Amino acid sequence: MKAAWKRSNGLVALSQPTHPHDHDHDDHHEISIETLSTPPLKIPPAPVSKRLLAGVLDSIIIALAWFGLITAQHETASLYPVQLTLSEAYLLALVFVYYFLQEGLFASTVGKALLKLRVVDKTGDPCSFTGSFKRNVLRFIDWLPALYILAGVVISVSSERQRLGDIVAKTIVTPTPAKDINPPPAPFLFH
Repeated sequence: MKAAWKRSNGLVALSQPTHPHDHDHDDHHEISIETLSTPPLKIPPAPVSKRLLAGVLDSIIIALAWFGLITAQHETASLYPVQLTLSEAYLLALVFVYYFLQEGLFASTVGKALLKLRVVDKTGDPCSFTGSFKRNVLRFIDWLPALYILAGVVISVSSERQRLGDIVAKTIVTPTPAKDINPPPAPFLFH
């Protein structure tokens, strides 16, 4: 039995004879399999209030980790003749590593995940390590002059609610889409 594929109006159809022994007849039975087409991608920016709350949650986690590092440093300082006084450097490194690794690996941080937010690039793909690096190196500029004031101003004038790091990295913080409980069936071809 010969089967022929034909394409029309975005559908893929398999044409084959109605009966396996009717090779000479023009009677064809078509099986249509709809394929997913790519509609224009619309990525909604996350609400500012959710971004702010995610930032607060992440800041609490970072503060607890920093406090743990400083406490451990002071407890071990008596064991060594030279005491490290690099707590601010620890904080900057901790902030960078916290955001860089989580956004590079998961396209989200703990705070963002709890509020169902994620970081994506302009194509809708999850944030890459390159994108995460760019947006988080500039996080320290977005902090200026204090408490993310520059980031707040840039986000408020940006149509996509991007801070400076997002603009350079070409990323957007967006709500995590709800999972489809009834996804379309996968096309199976049987011979």
